[in-house]
Amino acid sequence: MKSSLPRLFILFFGALLAACRIQMAPPELLRATPDSVFVGQSIALSGNQFGSQPSVTFSTSKDGSTSAGRVVNATDNTIQVTVPLIAPGQTTVRVSNSQGTSDPLPVTILQPAPTLTTIDPANGLPNSVIVLTGAYLNQINTVRFNQLSAVIQDSTDTKLTLRVPSGIPRGQTFIVVETKGGSFTVPFIVAGTPQITSLSTRQARPGTELIVQGVNLSDGVVSINGLATNRDQTTIQDNQIKTIIPDNATSGKVTVTVFEKLVATSADSLKIIRPPAITSVSTLDGIAGDRIQLAGVNLGDVTALTFNSVPAPFRVLSSSLLETTLPALGQAGNYTLGVSSVGGTAQFSQPFVYYVAPSNLSLSPARIVNNANLSITGNSVYRITDVRIGTQTVPIIGRTEGSSVQVSIPTGIAGGLVTVVNRAGQATTSSPLVIVQRPTVTDIIPQKARPGERIVVRGTYLQNAQFYFFNSSTPAAEGGRNEDNEHWILVPTDAQSGSIRVTNATGEGAQTDVFTVIRPVTVTDFTPKSTKIGGELIVSGQNLASTTAVRVNGGTLNAPFRISGTSLIITIPTGTVTGQICVINDAGTTCSSANFTPAN
Repeated sequence: MKSSLPRLFILFFGALLAACRIQMAPPELLRATPDSVFVGQSIALSGNQFGSQPSVTFSTSKDGSTSAGRVVNATDNTIQVTVPLIAPGQTTVRVSNSQGTSDPLPVTILQPAPTLTTIDPANGLPNSVIVLTGAYLNQINTVRFNQLSAVIQDSTDTKLTLRVPSGIPRGQTFIVVETKGGSFTVPFIVAGTPQITSLSTRQARPGTELIVQGVNLSDGVVSINGLATNRDQTTIQDNQIKTIIPDNATSGKVTVTVFEKLVATSADSLKIIRPPAITSVSTLDGIAGDRIQLAGVNLGDVTALTFNSVPAPFRVLSSSLLETTLPALGQAGNYTLGVSSVGGTAQFSQPFVYYVAPSNLSLSPARIVNNANLSITGNSVYRITDVRIGTQTVPIIGRTEGSSVQVSIPTGIAGGLVTVVNRAGQATTSSPLVIVQRPTVTDIIPQKARPGERIVVRGTYLQNAQFYFFNSSTPAAEGGRNEDNEHWILVPTDAQSGSIRVTNATGEGAQTDVFTVIRPVTVTDFTPKSTKIGGELIVSGQNLASTTAVRVNGGTLNAPFRISGTSLIITIPTGTVTGQICVINDAGTTCSSANFTPAN
């Protein structure tokens, strides 16, 4: 018993010492598998005393920078760790835990294939500088633009500065970067970044020219709101493109696309103005101040509205409706209504009648009878609404717009000034319309006359009247004055004494008192050729009944006479001597061809 106790104590103490020695020992790193590895790949570390939560660090031999690897799995003797992003080349790896850090173990980090993060810019002109950023851009073998070598101005593992070769053609190409770790290819466009500085207009109609000003516009394709213009109708310079706006273009931004990738967009939108059209007008006639509405299409961009060439104020109610106030156009008549905009011009198919108050009225005829038709002509005889004779309105039965209006004269109208009215105003004739009534005769001066002589007839409604003498079938000829109250006529050669019949346009007539037609006396013969003083002789002839005096002795001595039937009986006065017998009436004196000789 006594001999075994010391032996047990020695064993316990030895075990305790051994435990303490192991617990205080740092990790022991023996091997890395594989010992050449790429960043991001997994590596297995073998050794002792790694513990439950080891950490792994990689340190470059070039600059001593340290990066921690991500531990994927760990036991006391193995660690599975991912290689961190670290510069390629010779590197040392260490394992650390709470007990300390292992001795370094060499590991070779292989050069990965280069990666590209950005290219700035992604386009450029020959001799311009571009910068590529990424990773593992060092250890370069070649850098080229397609087949042309690039000029490398600066290079690090994360940044590569290049100059575009001077002889490279314009267009799309590729940049190829080759390093010891691999290569990548990135597209590049040999062209400057296009910019639009201005448009020749902000409003245009299809089919017109658009000029785009800017820089780096060579090889550009112009689009308007996404619609490309026709290349055959386009001329291109580096600072300017001229193109024709397509018929189906719509409003929007203008873009210039170079080599399908580089796009410049205008700051302003281009508004496409299509040709206007007028489909209807609220009224086709009017006077100054009237409001008129025009309906149509593409009216929202109208900049001018005219009647013939006279501009009119207007306002846009919608893209399909305008309202204008009719200006004073001056002369009445037909006008063409038109509108214009950047998109073009349009005229309404029907004429617009502008009218003012009527003026310069004349009547045809100026004298008329009841129930007849009257024509009134003048200026601006448009849209007549009322015609008055005196104060009485008469019915309108016809019109020729602009020049005349026809009315009917009802029974009972007495005549007077004629007034014609439209919305613009009215006009009145300077002379009254005469409504012809049945004629009347108040006087004839003189009441007897010889054929061919002028007589004066006074009365009413005698103008243009016709005068028929007794037993005459044709009217008397005019004598110089033809008025309603006084009419001059000539006594016809076939006129006979009696009433004169007077007729006028009414068809009604009037009879005058007896008018005496004076004709010269004709002495055919007398018997006897000789008788004593106081005796009688008989004169035969014509018109003897109108005798006013008889003279013997060749017309020097008055002789008494009397009418008996158609004969003239003369009493021979004292003092009669041989000579002619002369008979006198209002027409004059007629003497016999033979002499009378008194008997003893």
